[in-house]
Amino acid sequence: MRTWYWRSISWFKGSKTGVKIWAASALAVASMGALVFVSSAVAQAHGVTMNPSPQAKMSVGSGSSPASSLHELSMGSAKSSMTSLPTPNMAGPGSTQSQPMAPSMTPSTMSSSNSICPNVVGATQMPDGMLMAPVPSGQPTPQEQQAASNLVTQVTQDSQKYTSLSAALAAGYIPITNTKARMVHYANWKVVESGDVLDPANPPSLMYANTVSGPVLVGVMFFGPGPCQPGPDIGGPLTQWHAHSNLCLDGQHQVVGITNNSGTCSNGAHNTQTLFMLHVWTAPSIAAQFQFQADIPPSALTPIIQSGKA
Repeated sequence: MRTWYWRSISWFKGSKTGVKIWAASALAVASMGALVFVSSAVAQAHGVTMNPSPQAKMSVGSGSSPASSLHELSMGSAKSSMTSLPTPNMAGPGSTQSQPMAPSMTPSTMSSSNSICPNVVGATQMPDGMLMAPVPSGQPTPQEQQAASNLVTQVTQDSQKYTSLSAALAAGYIPITNTKARMVHYANWKVVESGDVLDPANPPSLMYANTVSGPVLVGVMFFGPGPCQPGPDIGGPLTQWHAHSNLCLDGQHQVVGITNNSGTCSNGAHNTQTLFMLHVWTAPSIAAQFQFQADIPPSALTPIIQSGKA
């Protein structure tokens, strides 16, 4: 080994400048290769991946957390399950858009246990106090889609008599939520007491947006047949009923607040015998994207509030 070493030194000293540069470069490359090999071996021994997959690089570079990715995945699945089949028009007569959606859920935060209505087996408690009734799994059948579409059409036509809030008040509807809010719910308790469920001609509740031009009808709300009893799933997974587990009501059944962290009301009484509800949106811009959805984003009301038109 020593003889080889000294012969190499003698050869290097006697070589021309170009040969010396080439030999030095080759030695440097060989040294780097050996270093990478050793580093890779050590990393693998400790379970470290030196070359992450394109998917891993994307997830790291995007800055998204596992929770947000899971939420996006769940929303994508919900949308595809509702729209992958040819769907009837859910936006009402005169509209060409159709985008039925199930109420949005965040799997990382929702719970299968509910503090009220324990008789509703399979209900899902949402973190915002909303209680979602169980619905059939899978995609809606053609019959369910048609039934949901028929309900929207009938409700949109029959509710025209309540386009004016004054007509609704004259018919016995009274406010049950804050009248200064962006949207106000009105209920007719005589209709509720009649026990009729999903009667388009006599909806128990109407929803109006407070706009620059005054109240504008944006939808109706149906109630189940009794406390803690969801109505029929005529549209299968499209028509999911919901209730609210955290509402505080006054003596007139008007919502005056929500429960605090201890589950009690500082104003009014906790409504533990809530009615399940189903929204049918009649405003075309809302119905086209959020039909039957229990909770719509504030931005969905903004154009209506600013224009004064549904």
